[in-house]
Amino acid sequence: MIKRLMPALLLLMISVIADAKIVKVSVTPSDAKIYLDGNYAGDGVVNATVRSKEGFVNIKLEKEGYVTLETKIYASDKRKAVSYVMRQDPLESLTVVSGKTNKYFTINVSKSLYTVDENGKIDSEQAWKMIHQIILNYFDEIQTTDIASGFIQTPWKYTSMPEAEKMMRTRVNIREISSNGNLTFQVKVSSELASLIGANNNDSYQEVNRIHKEIEPIIGELQSRLTK
Repeated sequence: MIKRLMPALLLLMISVIADAKIVKVSVTPSDAKIYLDGNYAGDGVVNATVRSKEGFVNIKLEKEGYVTLETKIYASDKRKAVSYVMRQDPLESLTVVSGKTNKYFTINVSKSLYTVDENGKIDSEQAWKMIHQIILNYFDEIQTTDIASGFIQTPWKYTSMPEAEKMMRTRVNIREISSNGNLTFQVKVSSELASLIGANNNDSYQEVNRIHKEIEPIIGELQSRLTK
């Protein structure tokens, strides 16, 4: 029985191999990762085997900074080679990566911006005035300001990015942590991202290590003007 089945199985295997076709898949940029049927196949250029039994092979192209591309090659496709050009993620041109988002960083204030009396009490009014000036260059208003307790907070600033189908929101918190006659501020620039569809739902926003290019300069300005 087994001997009689072997020729039939052999013929079936030959038929499957004969029906299979090899398609060269290439992508720009050349270091993009190529996945075939969910399995990593290589970067830039790979050969995809399409078998008539399966009908098609799934292709996924990935690279950081580009929009992921997913497509299929069907057995009925007569092409022996296909090429794709990935679209750059609009977030790359609208935002920048920052290691200072969503966590506090410290600014040691220049002694020219505050005074210390004989009892060691710090008068930080001049420094706080400068902080207000800087913030209002980027935000329309300040939500909470309490210089007596050393705290200031802006409202969320929402920036719509329809090209990327995203909404980004940014907020600044600053608190005074003066000690030993030295004035020090801790600054936190919160940056969160959501899809435009879910932009009205607070739960849709997730922290990101990117900040909108229009607001990013506030970090450098706070550091340079308060420490000069």
